Amino acid sequence: MDLVCQRMLNQGFLKVERYHNLCQKQVKAQLPRRESERRNHSLARHADILAAVETRLSLLNMTFMKYVDSNLCCFIPGKVIDEIYRVLRYVNSTRAPQRAHEVLQELRDISSMAMEYFDEKIVPILKRKLPGSDVSGRLMGSPPVPGPSAALTTMQLLSKQNPSRQEVTKLQQQVKTNGAGVTVLRREISELRTKVQEQQKQLQDQDQKLLEQTQIIGEQNARLAELERKLREVMESAVGNPSGSGQSEEAPRKRKKAAEAIDSLRKSKRLRSRK
Repeated sequence: MDLVCQRMLNQGFLKVERYHNLCQKQVKAQLPRRESERRNHSLARHADILAAVETRLSLLNMTFMKYVDSNLCCFIPGKVIDEIYRVLRYVNSTRAPQRAHEVLQELRDISSMAMEYFDEKIVPILKRKLPGSDVSGRLMGSPPVPGPSAALTTMQLLSKQNPSRQEVTKLQQQVKTNGAGVTVLRREISELRTKVQEQQKQLQDQDQKLLEQTQIIGEQNARLAELERKLREVMESAVGNPSGSGQSEEAPRKRKKAAEAIDSLRKSKRLRSRK
């Protein structure tokens, strides 16, 4: 039963890697080639999430698969596989997904805990079972006893000094993954800078509008003071005019001017109250 479960976990991790590669190929085939056009594309967030998942898969691969390939253990964190499947299915079924850090929060938490626990608690035990560990101990102490087993372990140790093709491939994949992560970070920084510039432009527009409104209010206040002065002059002239025939002719004119001045004053007050 244990062997069956170990085989299922190992195959599950390999299958989720293949499924991720398939999803990433489908998204990249629909993205434009230019980086500037990709930022505004509808699949930009899909690509960011898949790139972050690729980084996480590479970290898990470097942490566990060395010991899995040596048949010392299996891919232990099965919950991480389920969470990766959930993220990939979410990306495939959603047209406008959330930001990468929101979608991958749970995956980052549980995978980081799994890798930390594996490195701290399990790796020290597995290192004792690695082939060549006894040879390294003998090299530091007494010379090994000649025999076929000693010769075999010595050859294994020497072969480990030269990197194999699989290790070179893992290193190349790690470099590629790190480059993808840097690209995602640069894209997020560029988006933040764009938002800051837009907010600064909005603040400048608001300051300009405020200055224009202040100027308009000042002009209206000056006009209102002029109208009040004219009104006082009209009222004083109407009160101080002598009696006679001229008074009867000029009285309607002055009343009309006073009425116009009062109407203008009322309109100015209404306009200022609206502002």
